[in-house]
Amino acid sequence: MHPMKPRVCFKISTPVHAVKLEEHPGSSLRDPTGTLIEIPTGAILEVEGGVGHSGLINVLWKGQAFSVFYEDLQEKASQLNAADA
Repeated sequence: MHPMKPRVCFKISTPVHAVKLEEHPGSSLRDPTGTLIEIPTGAILEVEGGVGHSGLINVLWKGQAFSVFYEDLQEKASQLNAADA
């Protein structure tokens, strides 16, 4: 059994725009929806996977998946230590 990969979490310091993602039937991939939301200050986001070629990264917030620009996360959020999350 290999050790669990530590979760990477960010705490939002300035609201971030995100696109809601939905499950794609028969696939592990998620599709973007037309729903654009603003994730508020103080929200804790859990990063899922890596940064795509488009500069977008998938995050989990309140049990739902969203896509945000990694640049936004770097500018508008601070990374939490595993102990803080």
